[in-house]
Amino acid sequence: MLLQAAHRLLDIPLVFRLQQKLCNKYLNVRDAFSRYLVTAGTDILDVGCASAACAGQIIDMKQNRYVGVDIDARCIALASKLHPDGRFFQQDARKLSFDSGSFDIVMFNGVWHHMNDAMVLASMDEVRRVLRPTGVVLVAEPVFRSDWPVSTFFLKNDRGKFIRTRNGYRALFAGFDIVEETTFRLAMHELCGFVARKHAVC
Repeated sequence: MLLQAAHRLLDIPLVFRLQQKLCNKYLNVRDAFSRYLVTAGTDILDVGCASAACAGQIIDMKQNRYVGVDIDARCIALASKLHPDGRFFQQDARKLSFDSGSFDIVMFNGVWHHMNDAMVLASMDEVRRVLRPTGVVLVAEPVFRSDWPVSTFFLKNDRGKFIRTRNGYRALFAGFDIVEETTFRLAMHELCGFVARKHAVC
């Protein structure tokens, strides 16, 4: 019952944003992908952006063309209010409204573990369409560590029910080549990070 109440609270965008800001050191995400995120003049799509608490810390929205999408209209309204230099749209990642080849970077930060395999693969089909030939996909997701009991407890009780192994995440990059892989810490959890590019067309 307490867990259900906590999940209901976290469904409120302002509460979730506060939890994100208090618990997560998002600069670790930027550091893990600094080669791609410390940039200017780049078209960036953030899928599952929520209130953009992460993006607001790791992406310079004034120097780049940042677009955030989320399925929750409340999150989009809050993100738009808090980050006027970004553009935000309520969209399902499986059916994006953007033109083909619109983005240099597509980012999923802590999103895949809220999606089953079919949803991730359908979203990646759309990502392949909107990503430029030279573009990259950045993915950061939590993994279980048997020797980190506090992390394990919270991940087992996370709202996201699809926390996978590294190999489980790797299997979702159909049509892409993973060109970099890293490991870093975010709050109490270990995250695996992936950089992927579209398969080259011969």
